[in-house]
Amino acid sequence: MRSHLVLLSLSFLSACSGGGSEPLRKDNTTTPSITQTAQCGDSFSAQRHLNKQEINTAYWQIEGEQLQTKPQVNFFTTRSSSLAETSYRGSETLCEQVANIFGADIRETWQGAETSSIKPGQQLKYTPELSLSFSLPNFASLADWRAQGSPRSVTTQLAKSTLTVWYENNEDQRFLQGELVNNQKELPLNCENNAFQLTVLLSEIDSQFSANLNPAYCEETRNGNITKTSCLNVSLAETVAIEQCQFALTDVYIPDSQGNKTAVKLAGKVSAATDSGVILNVDGIDIN
Repeated sequence: MRSHLVLLSLSFLSACSGGGSEPLRKDNTTTPSITQTAQCGDSFSAQRHLNKQEINTAYWQIEGEQLQTKPQVNFFTTRSSSLAETSYRGSETLCEQVANIFGADIRETWQGAETSSIKPGQQLKYTPELSLSFSLPNFASLADWRAQGSPRSVTTQLAKSTLTVWYENNEDQRFLQGELVNNQKELPLNCENNAFQLTVLLSEIDSQFSANLNPAYCEETRNGNITKTSCLNVSLAETVAIEQCQFALTDVYIPDSQGNKTAVKLAGKVSAATDSGVILNVDGIDIN
């Protein structure tokens, strides 16, 4: 490895800066293999502990399905993370970069253009983030939820999973080159158990916020001169138990210290860690 191991630190709510998005260097004319490429060895593996989870709260919105917020959990790495290791010991640049990102805690020197988040010569780290989105429960309205007995817990299914590799600067701020959509790839997971629990609540919210929500899931109550607005919302259980999940060779964007990114096919598995996080293990790679 060209860089020594260090502890990662991360602020999850860091702003994502702009910056120019570089073209991918992937040769799309090459037919991808269905097994791991020989350039990275016959037994490539890289393992990273994503030890922190952040859970969002979703409300029914007035926008269409495409823009509807979903219950979501994000797994990422904090200062106390452990279990970063890789079997790769070669010198193929792209294989080494994948091994560094998914199997080590490293620092590199930024060699790209200056942005609001980093300047040439400053140190950076790489932070993979696994995001899981879930289907909203099948309630047609607030009245329908009540007609079904006002359940406080319902079962949902995994709807979508994505993998994003972030940069992190010396101030523990995460950033990307370009927009999120140009750095994030869907990572279809096949899990042994695809049933997850949602918590359902009717919560008071700010009236200005309610303007963006579907009124069928909200109600107003008046007490004297005070009007309160409450809306139905859902979130995942406090600790999301991820059992054994597999993913086949799938394109993932791999960034480098110059601000470039390359689409590389990775395969592997996601499994529960001993804490509230997960272990992301890459055991298949194709850099063609």
